[in-house]
Amino acid sequence: MKNKDVLLDVIGEVDDSLIPMHTKKRFSRSRAVIGGVLAAALIAGMILILPKGNRTPAVTPSATEAVSAQPSEGSATPTDAQEPTVLKIVESSVKALASAEYPAISAYLPGGSYDRTGFTSFFENSTQVFLSGAENDNRVYSPMSLFMALGMTAEATDGDSRQQILDALGQEDIDALRSYAKLLWEANYSYDSSDCACLFADSLWTNSRWSYHQSTLDRIAENYYASSFSGDPAKDEFGRAMRKWINEQTDDLLTDYTSQIEPDPATVLALVSTVNYTGRWVSDFLENHTREDVFHAPSGDIRCEFMNKEGTDTYYWGENFGSVTLPIKNNGAMKLILPDEGVTPEELLRDAEALRYMSVSAGDAYENSKEAVVTLSVPKFDVSSSIGLEDSLAELGVTDIFEPGAADFTPLTDESDELYVSQAEQDARVMIDEKGCKAVAVTEMGAGAGAAKPPEEKVEFILDRPFIFEIISKTGFPLFVGVVNNPTA
Repeated sequence: MKNKDVLLDVIGEVDDSLIPMHTKKRFSRSRAVIGGVLAAALIAGMILILPKGNRTPAVTPSATEAVSAQPSEGSATPTDAQEPTVLKIVESSVKALASAEYPAISAYLPGGSYDRTGFTSFFENSTQVFLSGAENDNRVYSPMSLFMALGMTAEATDGDSRQQILDALGQEDIDALRSYAKLLWEANYSYDSSDCACLFADSLWTNSRWSYHQSTLDRIAENYYASSFSGDPAKDEFGRAMRKWINEQTDDLLTDYTSQIEPDPATVLALVSTVNYTGRWVSDFLENHTREDVFHAPSGDIRCEFMNKEGTDTYYWGENFGSVTLPIKNNGAMKLILPDEGVTPEELLRDAEALRYMSVSAGDAYENSKEAVVTLSVPKFDVSSSIGLEDSLAELGVTDIFEPGAADFTPLTDESDELYVSQAEQDARVMIDEKGCKAVAVTEMGAGAGAAKPPEEKVEFILDRPFIFEIISKTGFPLFVGVVNNPTA
C-alpha cells in the first residue's frame, strides 16, 4: 500500500460540510499531497471542571444573560489568511459566544531569537514525569499543548491553586504567564503551505446553567486566543459539538479518541488546547531503500520497515546516548535520540545531560558534536498513547485544583465553592514515513565536552531498539516528545 493510501486509511473519509472554509482548504491541500507527509502526531485531552457532588443549578435570568453575551469589543472571526478555525454555531443548542482575534501570521512568521528559558524548566521537569512508566508501551507528550491548557486554568483560579500552576510552568506571576503565552504563539504559530504549518487553537466550553465572570473569559480569549462556546452538557449536542471542534482543529486524525469524549452533565467549564503541526524532511528517505528488518522491542523482537540513508551529518552524543537531527523544511526538526546499549529511554529521561541536549535548539551549539558520515536506519512508526494528567501534575506540585474545597476558582464564577478539576487527559499519536512530518495535539484542561568518547568519522545510527524522538519548532521550542518501544503498536 502506498504512503498516501496508508495515511488516508488512518484519517478516513471526511464529510466536507463538517469542515470550516479555511480548514477545508488546508485539509484539501493536505490530502492532495498526503503522500509527501512523513509524520503525523496527534494529542487529545481536556481539563474538565465540575462542582462537588455534580450539583446542577437551575437556570436563572443572570445565568442566561451571562452566557448570551455578545463577543467582547475587538473580537473578530479569523480570516482565511490567518488559518485558524472559523468560529460558527456547530449545533443548534450550542452557541458560539466569541471568536479569538488571531494576530496576522505575517506579523510573526519570520524566525528570530526567542527566549526559551521560560519554557525550559517546565519542559525538562514535565517530560521526565509524563514519559515515565511506559515500560513496553509507546508514549507521546506535547509540552506546548499542556502549557497552554494549564495557562488557561491559571486564569480561572486564584490563591494556592494558581500559584501551584505558575510554579509548575516556571512563571513568576500571572502577568508573566500571559506575556509568555503570547510569545509562544508569536514564536511558533505559522502557516506557509499544507506541508509546512504549526497551528494552535484553544477553546472554552461553558455551561449555560451557570453565570461566569466575563472579565476572566475575556482575559483567556485575549491571552490564549480562545474561542468560547455555551450549551447544556447534559444534552448530546454539547459533546457532539466539542468532538466536532477538536476534529476540525486536528484534521480528523483524532477520531478514535474524540469518539470517547462525553462531558459530564454537571460540567461547569471545559478547557481545550490543540497544536497541529505539519512538515517535510529537507532530505527525503528514498522509498526503494526502505527494507524490513528486526526491531528489538522490550516485549520481544518484531519485524518492521526501516527507512535508510547515508550522508554527512552532525552527530551528537552524551555519556549515555547518541543522536542525529532530521531537519524539516522551514519548520524546525526532529531529533532522534538512541540510548546506549543497556540504557532504557526511561533511564535516559532522568539523565540531566540528555534533558539538557533535548532543550537545545537544532543548530545551536552543543559541546559534544561533530561532522561524520552517518548511516541512518530508522523504523517507520505509528505510535499512540493516552496519559491521565492528575498524578503527573501532582508530581509537579499541582494538586489543589483536583481537590474539592481546596481548589480556588473564584475568578471564574461567584458559585465557585467546591469546584474542582475532575478530568485532565492528553492523548497522542505520531506517524512517520519517508517524506515529511505532521503532528496535532489537543489538551482539555551539565557534562563537559570530554564527558564521553567522540565517535569515529563514520557512524552507524541504527534505531533497532527503544528510542526517543522530539519535534521542535523552527524557533527551537519543543512541541512533541515521545518514546518508541514498539514501532508497530
